[in-house]
Amino acid sequence: MLRDTLVCTVGTSLLANLKNCENQELQKALQSRDPAMIVRVMGKESPDVRMLGAEINSVNSILSSKRLDERENLYLLCSDTEDGHFIGRVLEKYFQSGPLAFKNIVPVTVQGLTDKDPQKFRTEGLRDLVRRIADIVRSIGHNRILINATGGYKAQISFAGMIGQALDMPVCYMFEGFSEVIELPPQPIALDFSFWLQYVDLFYELAKDEALENPASREERFQSLVETIKVNGSKMIGLSPVGELFHESFRHRFATQRKKLLPPEHDRKLEDKEIKYEDSNSGKHSGLDNHLNRLVQRPYVKRIYTHYYNPDLPKPNSFKASTKGGVSQIEGVYSDGKGTTIFDVVTTAGSAEERDAAIADLYEAI
Repeated sequence: MLRDTLVCTVGTSLLANLKNCENQELQKALQSRDPAMIVRVMGKESPDVRMLGAEINSVNSILSSKRLDERENLYLLCSDTEDGHFIGRVLEKYFQSGPLAFKNIVPVTVQGLTDKDPQKFRTEGLRDLVRRIADIVRSIGHNRILINATGGYKAQISFAGMIGQALDMPVCYMFEGFSEVIELPPQPIALDFSFWLQYVDLFYELAKDEALENPASREERFQSLVETIKVNGSKMIGLSPVGELFHESFRHRFATQRKKLLPPEHDRKLEDKEIKYEDSNSGKHSGLDNHLNRLVQRPYVKRIYTHYYNPDLPKPNSFKASTKGGVSQIEGVYSDGKGTTIFDVVTTAGSAEERDAAIADLYEAI
């Protein structure tokens, strides 16, 4: 498959460069805050001119060295600041035409990525950076993507490099003062897939900041992966930036290996699979029928039965190992934000490993 997508971290050094330029036409354009006017002036310069900033210089080098087969998509990962938004608009306009043009340019604001609040940068910004890149990987495919980790905050650049390598994508970087990008060598990242699969339900809960307790108190390997923060006076337990990277890297690995990890296919036809409402709440819970019908289509699912319904108890949607029926059963929770139904999914799993893989697959299905 052709590599046709570039994911580029973006900083604000371009703005400083333009402000320090003596070109009066450019200064007038800057005062207008009009990206089109600014780009018209910038377009008169060669894309390797240092004034145009790290993002343009590095993209020019990447294209000149033919590291991309095609120019289909360019994602600009911008900081969550006023200047970040502005530079995102300028670069979007710049890459729409001219010698470095891409077919599709997508500016993306990384929530929380701001130097105004170091705690927010760490707890929200770096986590959202992982999520944004992982979302692109899921929609585009890792083998189509090259990461350009040249622009932005130093921590952002470093983390983007780690993300790219954890998700099996090449990462390029242009050192200040260099005229060409280099491809970063692979880094030995020691990640344990079996650990992720063993606690897969907990990782999905932590990714949504919905864990009820910090698992590090009973499993020390969670120490660097989890953190507790306060939001509007409420305590939330979720993944740290490193934990987010750990989780997303194994979601990616699971997607590439799911067929050999999942339980065997059930030999019963879809129309013969049973969904039984043992609590007699069929039709009472909004969205439940559609939810269960999606799940029963998974090849390894034998049947589903509900066993609890409370119309006034909202809970997060989730899956975990069931306490009934041995390793073949998974307990699920469905909520429409008002009420909750608890049900069991009976699978063909013959081991805890197959059941845990099925839990991961069910989370990806909802």
